[in-house]
Amino acid sequence: MSEVDPFCCPACQPDMLAVCCDGNRKHYRFKKSRGTEEPSLYESLFIAKDDEVLAFQENIRGSSGARANDNGTCGVSRFRASKEASKKSSSKIDEEGIQVAICRHGILLRGLNHYRGKIFAYPMFLQKELGERANVTFFCMDVVCRYWPYLSKVVDEFPDLQPLMHMRPFLSVMHAKAHTAKCEVRWGGRNQDGAGNTVGEEVEQVCYYCHF
Repeated sequence: MSEVDPFCCPACQPDMLAVCCDGNRKHYRFKKSRGTEEPSLYESLFIAKDDEVLAFQENIRGSSGARANDNGTCGVSRFRASKEASKKSSSKIDEEGIQVAICRHGILLRGLNHYRGKIFAYPMFLQKELGERANVTFFCMDVVCRYWPYLSKVVDEFPDLQPLMHMRPFLSVMHAKAHTAKCEVRWGGRNQDGAGNTVGEEVEQVCYYCHF
C-alpha cells in the first residue's frame, strides 16, 4: 500500500557491495503444530515458497558436482554447516530452521525454510535470487571455502547459474579464525580488495531475532 519494499536496502541499489548468507536451525516448527488452511497474506514476500526451493534443490542434487565427496573439513576444523547433502530429520520437527540473506547494513533481503539442515543448495538458491535483483560484488559465508569449489562444479553443468561466479567469495571475518591460516589468507574478507569494513557476519546481528 505504501509502495515501499521492506526487504530492499535503498543504500545498496542498484549495486550491492556484499550479501551475507547464513542459517539458524533453531527456528524449527513441530509437525504437530496446527495452523490455518487459509493461504498466507504475505506468501513469498520474504520467505521463498517451499515448492520453488524444493524444485531447485532436486534439480541441483541431480548433478555430478552435487554428488562430489566432501567431508566438510578445513584443516583441523570440521564445519557442520558445510554439507552438500543432508537427510531430512526423522524427529518430530517439520521445518528445521531458516536461512536468510542480508546486506552489509543488516537489511533482510530473502529467506527460506530449512527441511534438510544446512545444505549448499539453500544458499545457492538465495544467491541466485539476489543476483537477479542487484549487482552483488561479494557473497559472504562462514564456509565459503567449501561452498565455492562446490558451486563451480555445479555451474559447469548448469550454464544458467554462471552469473553466480561473477560474485567474489568472502569468508566471514570472525569465522575465518577457526579455519586454517592459508584458508584465512586466501578467502578471508579482510584480504579482499574493495570490501572496506565489511565483516560478513551481518546475519549474526539479525538471524536470532527473526522469529518467522
